[in-house]
Amino acid sequence: MGLVSGMGAWSGWIALVANDSPVTLNVVWPTPNPSFFQGKDPATYLQPTVSGRLESALFGCVRNDGFRFHEGVDLKAIDRDSRNEATDPIYAAFPGKVVHINTVAGNSSYGRYIVLEHPDFHPAVYTLYAHLKVAAPGLSVGQGVLAGDEIGIMGRSAGGYTIPKSRAHLHFEIGLRLSDDFDSWYRKQRYESENKHGLWNGMNLVGFDPVDFFQKMMQGQVAGPIDFLNQEPVAVSLRIYTQEIPDFVKRYPSLIAGSLRNETLQAWDVDFSYYNLPLRWIPRYASDGIQGDPGNVQLLEYDRALIEANACRSSLKFSGENPTLGRGLKMHLELLFDIF
Repeated sequence: MGLVSGMGAWSGWIALVANDSPVTLNVVWPTPNPSFFQGKDPATYLQPTVSGRLESALFGCVRNDGFRFHEGVDLKAIDRDSRNEATDPIYAAFPGKVVHINTVAGNSSYGRYIVLEHPDFHPAVYTLYAHLKVAAPGLSVGQGVLAGDEIGIMGRSAGGYTIPKSRAHLHFEIGLRLSDDFDSWYRKQRYESENKHGLWNGMNLVGFDPVDFFQKMMQGQVAGPIDFLNQEPVAVSLRIYTQEIPDFVKRYPSLIAGSLRNETLQAWDVDFSYYNLPLRWIPRYASDGIQGDPGNVQLLEYDRALIEANACRSSLKFSGENPTLGRGLKMHLELLFDIF
């Protein structure tokens, strides 16, 4: 991938196949800091938590001594004003459209945040830009954006806690949306607070590692999200008995392995990553010898070492004789299938 500098953002071009046609997309680092694309030490672009541990800025079970999951990556400020407030512009990482803008910091632990969706990718990932000082003037939901367009200013906004000036940063995510019926699930939980973010509530979003994704694109190992997800290790494989096609599958058909046939569906075999993202969906039919009661879930395979190394994501529990669904994976199944 050739790297260029434009509009203050460091960017490159990737070639991928979309709808059986080759497409070249511009890919932009979401802050003006060139260190990542220059291959510099991660300390030059990552913003750790108060712990000072650099890994706390990364994706995964990196918070609270490994007991808390971090859905994205935290990118440090390089530009500041006379009051030591961050002033870095924030850029759209890929071409797409604006699907959500939260302008009230107290309404989310993300603070002020923007979500973009990127239909030129397969699957059509979202990117999320959190803790902003402000969204770009005139930015509106439904608006199209190009990679490198300025969408906001880095800040330290947050709901329920305070980020000091010294640790102002961009929380950046790439991932997929679990359900188109999130509000129904949310109401069933009887949370005290209302859902102010519709489908783009963080509970309905599941991210994958942005740094790993960008690195593999730079190195030519992947040409887009489908390649990346196909390379992710499988932590859990489940068979979910249902005759329905979940909206997740309709929204992300590139994740179907095999083909949908003109016969009654009996189940889905689904491979999950250690962070509970559904990587692969295999439809199963009666002609495959598959039968079971709708709503039943069968554990097919699992990688215990991978799951235990990332236990904060709560994929499976190993307290009894046989593993059982963990809280995190069960919640995702609720959103995907509405079976609990």
